[in-house]
Amino acid sequence: MRELSASVDIPVPPETVWNVLTDVEAYPRWNTLLRIEGELAPGATVDARLSVPGLPTVSFSPEILAVDPGRELRWRSGLLGVTAEHAFLLEPLDGGTGTRFTQYEEISGPLTARVVDRLARRLRRGFEQMNVGLRRHAIAVADT
Repeated sequence: MRELSASVDIPVPPETVWNVLTDVEAYPRWNTLLRIEGELAPGATVDARLSVPGLPTVSFSPEILAVDPGRELRWRSGLLGVTAEHAFLLEPLDGGTGTRFTQYEEISGPLTARVVDRLARRLRRGFEQMNVGLRRHAIAVADT
């Protein structure tokens, strides 16, 4: 099993970050990594496209495992001989006026070492770019 993560601190409350994260229809305005169609509900399967910098866009259909408003969105998917469980985690900072947003992924399966060794740097960069976009958009939404 391999793990990847990337975090960013956002100077707005977790509820605001959550609303931006779960407004998948607005993703084209700020999210360069993901496009999602479908309901974010436990047990649901959504249609997703992953656009990692430097790699072809990949379509996949993750199953939503957890939806805990203001705290966690988690899904599981299988692709290219690996299984990935991805979590979007929100942690309150500064008495609830800020949020630490973390993307965390556990990857397992027979091809894990090959896939992760070749793609880890690019995947992490994609996570970081999404985190920056989320931060910018959440701040903009909070200022309106």
